[in-house]
Amino acid sequence: MSFDSLEFITLLISIAIEATIVSTWGKFRNLEWRLLAIVAAASTLITHPILWKVFNDLLPTINGDRSSDDRYNNLALLLEVPVVIAEGSIYKWVMKYSWLAGMSISLMANLASYLFGVCFLNTTFD
Repeated sequence: MSFDSLEFITLLISIAIEATIVSTWGKFRNLEWRLLAIVAAASTLITHPILWKVFNDLLPTINGDRSSDDRYNNLALLLEVPVVIAEGSIYKWVMKYSWLAGMSISLMANLASYLFGVCFLNTTFD
């Protein structure tokens, strides 16, 4: 597997955001926040390259007519759904949390990462 530089940078940013969000949440809840940070980083290492590949494979199909940024953002958001489910399952399995807790943690972390990405793209490329 090879990474291009943009993919690698976004992977590192996603890990930093998600691990920070999840570990901070865990620290405030008096949970094993260090382990949560490791699980967040590991789950992002698993899901991010898959999401990146699928997104880039699908992007030409929605962007053939030079579609608006809304379609781009909608595709990214749609692809976050299976990522939230996969990472939530990892939290449930590794941390022995309930389904609700695992999915909530995953949703919180991935939403933060997604929103950062949208804001970053809008400020950088506008």
